[in-house]
Amino acid sequence: MPGLRQRQQCILYSALDAYIRHLRVTVPRDAVAHIHPGLADAALEMLESNMRAEITDAASALRGLR
Repeated sequence: MPGLRQRQQCILYSALDAYIRHLRVTVPRDAVAHIHPGLADAALEMLESNMRAEITDAASALRGLR
C-alpha cells in the first residue's frame, strides 16, 4: 500500500525540507491527519527531537503568525 505510506509521511518530509533550508518548523498536532496513530506520534516525536520542531495546537500556531 505505497499510497497510504506516502500520505502518512507527507508532513515528515515537508518538515525535513523546511529544516534543511534553515526554516523554523511548527506542526499543529490537531491540524494534521494520520492513518495510524502510533506512526503519527512517532513522526511528531522525530520532528521535535531531530529537527527541533515546535509541536503545538492549531490555535497556538495561528497566534504565532500574528
